[in-house]
Amino acid sequence: MRRVKLFVAMSLDGFMAGPNEEIDWLFADQDYGLAKFYKSVDTVLIGRKTYDFMLRHGKKSYKGKQNYVFSRSQKVSDSPDVKYVPQDPAKFVRQIRQSKGKDIWLVGGGELFAYLLNRGQVDDIILAVHPTVLGKGTALFPQRSNPVKLKLVIHRNFDTGLVVLHYRVQSKAAKLADVSNQPGRIR
Repeated sequence: MRRVKLFVAMSLDGFMAGPNEEIDWLFADQDYGLAKFYKSVDTVLIGRKTYDFMLRHGKKSYKGKQNYVFSRSQKVSDSPDVKYVPQDPAKFVRQIRQSKGKDIWLVGGGELFAYLLNRGQVDDIILAVHPTVLGKGTALFPQRSNPVKLKLVIHRNFDTGLVVLHYRVQSKAAKLADVSNQPGRIR
C-alpha cells in the first residue's frame, strides 16, 4: 500500500506562512531533503486554500506529479497535472493508496492534514522546522486535530539551526476517537 506523507516546512512556533502569507523565510536555508523526497512521490494532495495560495504565488502545479486539489466548487483545471476532487478526501485517499505508484505527498494545508490524520490516512509526518518565530500566521496544526501517537524515525540538524524531524504515525486517530462529530468539513 502506498504511504501518505506530510512533508512541510514550518516556523519554530508552528506556522507555515506569516500573517500576510510571507514565505520568504522558508528559502533562507539549504535543501533539507526536499529534492530527494520529491523524487520518491508521484502524487500530490492539496487543499483548496493551499492551492489558491500556490496560484497567488505563481505555482500552478508540482510538475511531473499528479496533483489532486480537494474542492467542492471548482471542477476543471487549466493545468493537465491538476485534477479537482469533489468527493470526501479520506474516501478518495483510501482509494488511491490501493493503486500502484510511488508514495503520496500531502502538501497541505492544515485543515486537509488534520482531516486526513483524524481519519487514519496519514502515515508519516516530516517537519522542516526553521529557526524563525513568526508570532502569527497560517498554523500547521489546527485545533481540530485529535491526539495521535508518533514515533521519531529520523532527525537531522543543520548548521543554520534548521531541524528536520521525521515521525511515523503509530496510532491512527480514527481508531482513537469518534471523528464523525468533528466540527466542519474541509474544502
